[in-house]
Amino acid sequence: MLITILLFFGLAAFLVWYLQSKDRGEREPIEMLWAAAGFGFAAMIVAIVFEKFLPGNLADLQDSAASNASRAGIMFGIGLIEEVCKFVPLAFFLYKKRYFNEHTDGILYFALAGIGFGLPENILYTLGQGTGAGVGRLILMPFFHAALTAIPGYYLAKAKLKRKPLWHVAVALGAVVFLHGFYNFGLIAHNYFLLLISLATTISLVVVLFMLIAKAKSEDQAIGLSVVGQNAFCRNCGWPNPKRQLYCERCGKYA
Repeated sequence: MLITILLFFGLAAFLVWYLQSKDRGEREPIEMLWAAAGFGFAAMIVAIVFEKFLPGNLADLQDSAASNASRAGIMFGIGLIEEVCKFVPLAFFLYKKRYFNEHTDGILYFALAGIGFGLPENILYTLGQGTGAGVGRLILMPFFHAALTAIPGYYLAKAKLKRKPLWHVAVALGAVVFLHGFYNFGLIAHNYFLLLISLATTISLVVVLFMLIAKAKSEDQAIGLSVVGQNAFCRNCGWPNPKRQLYCERCGKYA
């Protein structure tokens, strides 16, 4: 069990490192990155409270006698609660902040919120249901919450930068609510076809996350918000820049 929990931390640390390595624009305030993860953790607690008000419980829904209609209602309700709790408060907090100014920021901050939500949730499932449940979540949904929250986060950043209407963001949020609910439903519907679709959904979300990261980076480069090229040395002081950062570690100027 301990190894499984450590692997959850390892995967979360890898994703954080990867996201930051792709954000080659203005450096983000470290305290705000921690705050984004904190929003996700708080969202998990709030979601647990709200989910207590949903009719029925998971044990009853897993019973073969339960109707698919009742299963679907609860599972889509959970998806709605969790996605709204993860996304909406952080969106209101970030939208007008000066440092929320790149396409990659939409993915970075909201994926961190997803990690803040998903990491403790995975640990709680492992502690409550055993190592088998933890390994299952480790394999099938390592970046599930990060991907779901990053998708509308990307569209929020895009709406701010390109002054697009916010209904694009609402559509993206609605889409991930549906995907989350459908994933949940497929796991307990006692239908192998739906189960396979659920598994395909979580794998596809990981692929979409990494594709969006690449897309956001390219869009930032196209409008001069992100470093382009190798920049092996600072163009101001000549100091080596092996990490290819936008700012020089020595002089603090653009590399």
